[in-house]
Amino acid sequence: MNDLTARTNLAKARDDAWIPTSCALCYGSCSILAHRVDGVVVKIEGNPDSVLGKGRQCGKGVSGIMSHYDPNRLKVPLRRTNPNKGLDEDPRWKEISWDEALDEIAQVFGRIRAEDPRKLLIQRTTTVTAGRNPLYAFGNAFGTPNYSTAGGGLHCGNGAHLISGIMHASWSVTPDFEYCNYAIYFGASKGHGAGHASTANMKLAADARARGMKMVVVDPMCNFASAKATEWVPLRVGTDGALALAMCNVLVNEVAIYDAPYLQAKTNAPYLIGPDKCYVRDAATNKPLVWDGAAGAARPYSEARSADMALGGDFDVNGVRCQPAFQKLKDHLKQFTPEWCETVTTVPAANVRRIAGEFGREARVGSTIMVEGVNLPYRPVAAVAFRGAQGHMNSLYNFYAIDLLNELVGASDVVGGCLGFNPACHGFPETGRPRYVPKPDPDGLMITGMWMGYHYPYPVSEPRMPKNAGLQDLFTLGMTSPFLDSDDREALWTQFELPYRPEAMLNFGANLLMSIANRDSVARSLATYKFMVSIDIFETETTRFADIVLPDCGYLQTLDSRSNFPFIFSLPGGMGEWCWPIRQPVLPPEGEQRRFQDVLLDLADRIGFRADMNAAYNASLNLAPEHRLQGDRRYTWEEICDAELKTYFGDSRGLEWFKEHGLIKWPKKPEEVYWRPFVDVRVPVYWEFLVPLADKIDAITAPRGHKVPREYYEPLPNHIPCVSHCCTAPGFDLYAFYYRDTLHTNSYTMENPWLDEAAKLDPYSYTIAVNTDTGRAKGLRDGTLVWIETETGRRVQGRVKLTQGIHPEGLGIGACAGHWGDGMPVAKGKGVFFNGLLELDAKHASPVNMNLDLCVRVKIVPAEVRS
Repeated sequence: MNDLTARTNLAKARDDAWIPTSCALCYGSCSILAHRVDGVVVKIEGNPDSVLGKGRQCGKGVSGIMSHYDPNRLKVPLRRTNPNKGLDEDPRWKEISWDEALDEIAQVFGRIRAEDPRKLLIQRTTTVTAGRNPLYAFGNAFGTPNYSTAGGGLHCGNGAHLISGIMHASWSVTPDFEYCNYAIYFGASKGHGAGHASTANMKLAADARARGMKMVVVDPMCNFASAKATEWVPLRVGTDGALALAMCNVLVNEVAIYDAPYLQAKTNAPYLIGPDKCYVRDAATNKPLVWDGAAGAARPYSEARSADMALGGDFDVNGVRCQPAFQKLKDHLKQFTPEWCETVTTVPAANVRRIAGEFGREARVGSTIMVEGVNLPYRPVAAVAFRGAQGHMNSLYNFYAIDLLNELVGASDVVGGCLGFNPACHGFPETGRPRYVPKPDPDGLMITGMWMGYHYPYPVSEPRMPKNAGLQDLFTLGMTSPFLDSDDREALWTQFELPYRPEAMLNFGANLLMSIANRDSVARSLATYKFMVSIDIFETETTRFADIVLPDCGYLQTLDSRSNFPFIFSLPGGMGEWCWPIRQPVLPPEGEQRRFQDVLLDLADRIGFRADMNAAYNASLNLAPEHRLQGDRRYTWEEICDAELKTYFGDSRGLEWFKEHGLIKWPKKPEEVYWRPFVDVRVPVYWEFLVPLADKIDAITAPRGHKVPREYYEPLPNHIPCVSHCCTAPGFDLYAFYYRDTLHTNSYTMENPWLDEAAKLDPYSYTIAVNTDTGRAKGLRDGTLVWIETETGRRVQGRVKLTQGIHPEGLGIGACAGHWGDGMPVAKGKGVFFNGLLELDAKHASPVNMNLDLCVRVKIVPAEVRS
């Protein structure tokens, strides 16, 4: 054989392939192509066929190679040999076989399931590897109601997701970038950092700015979004809602710009409100009444033309004095003058009036536009918010007030306005699946078409004595709970007569010690579990509290038939295409790594509830009858994924088809994207349901010594100061907050050498941002080593970076940094552990939605001065 023939045969035999799959370096789950050569991934690019990035990748996605090939990854199951658990305890790991590990887990979990399945807590992260669905299926089949996402909801969603769900039937909101002309960002990075549909939104946002969209960013720090803004509006930390309320006041009471037809037809603004703050209802139908101007009488909302419904006035209905909800709102807003706002937020009153006026005029109330042959309302303005604005005890009212700006001018889920992330879908054309469309409840208010594995945000569940250790069945507007780890959890469980105590934890990739609050509180809670299993790709600070550690496959080694499902989470809003990608293995497991989905199926078999697991998958995946899992048959994970794909896309497009093609697309329709005019539902600009909800909760809690603070349950938004705003201790003159660093995802990516290198080049990623004038007045300079201290004595250390791009009272810390464990050596010691400043108790959590207060009043002490 000559040399040329040999080389030719070698080339033919070589493994050289581009594999379509999806990223998991953040929960954006962008579609990617992984280039594998001779069993090694040499490059990762965006998949140009996907709307999730359209061929682009952010720095995190490109660097996924380094996360995969990290030599510190877990490769074998481990058992703890040190019975003591604590921050300074060495687990003294012993390598064991998979059979040993799974037998031990099955024995403990089986006993718990027989005694009381609620004693198991399933803990997960929002990142690291594949989707949440297998964990929910396992938990539902096991019989536990106890799930948590570590710091997820407490830090980013208990307010934002709640209001987005109730007002937009979605997990989050974004401007309609293609048509929006004026966007106000309140503590959000939509299109400018990590998060929902991040890479796709970056391009959409950049194109919108190039087209001329004005972007006003309200934020204490001139960070990634602010740096690209037309105007940056710095404000005091935690006062976003106060600014929004003042702007709403300007719109309705000063310049009189609001969309009356929208308010009449698509909100509860015309519903009559009695002296008890609740709807005045029809005696025969129990439906809320409106004042029908044409009839000159009160009628059920469903029997009057929306155009005839009064928005203002005082009426007498069967001896009850009442007003339309909009009249209540209008009068309520009068107290929030721009001058009052200036004292609370530090934003000049003149700027408040100017920005509100610009927003109102640019809304073009009453205008329409043609989109693909359909004439639709056109309101090219959007007020959006996320983690920054909602990361406080007052998160509900902050976000509620911000969204009122959209509702007042009718810019809600219409062309150019504030869009929910795809709340309506008519399904793949050949199957009509998945289909979800919002629908009305008996009061006409919107029930979401699909949600995220949590309860629907509306209608609100009936409060009851808690059976859930997080107390979400008592405080029913809460999603993620602080009370699984809080310092006062035992007192609360006793007070509310929780009939059991959590004994075991199944942890999937969550680093609770870093992602919730101060590590001492969380460590105390973790040490109480009698048995803890952690499935992860690294040994994290939290993994060191586990009894058994199982090495997971990374995202380049795993399979997921719904890697960006639900669409409301990671598919960009606006017109374009629906896109359903899968995640598929590019590389095999290394060592003894196993996919967590296979592990859960194995455990279900060993414990003996495979039939329940199959039923849970049938329900959670909404499998078609012909593809439902039967009885206790032992299906593989591949077979389950195949059943789901065939359910939605037909028998000819199962798993093998998707492995070849990577994804499927089909065009969106205007009536799906701009669904609001096509669906007969209303949203509450007046949150009447909070009043009876408070009564019901109070009826349970008050006899047990816990009064519901009614100021959090008023039906109209107010400004409630954060705990940090109430600090009067001398010397504590700065408001500390943390912000998302676009280079990093939670605490995970600091172990990635490429991203760590980039972060070290960024002067802010690993430092403490302080206003230049404030810092100089304190004798600080760039690089000064300081302690940041709270009035309760908590402290963290870091180096100062002075900047004019932060509010004079602000102190900004980037990302979820500050690893101290040895299992992630690249990450160890990098950045500042902001969460070490946070208290974890009921006093610092919202009494309405359980959101943790994430800003804290602090003082700076130079490290060399402090004793």
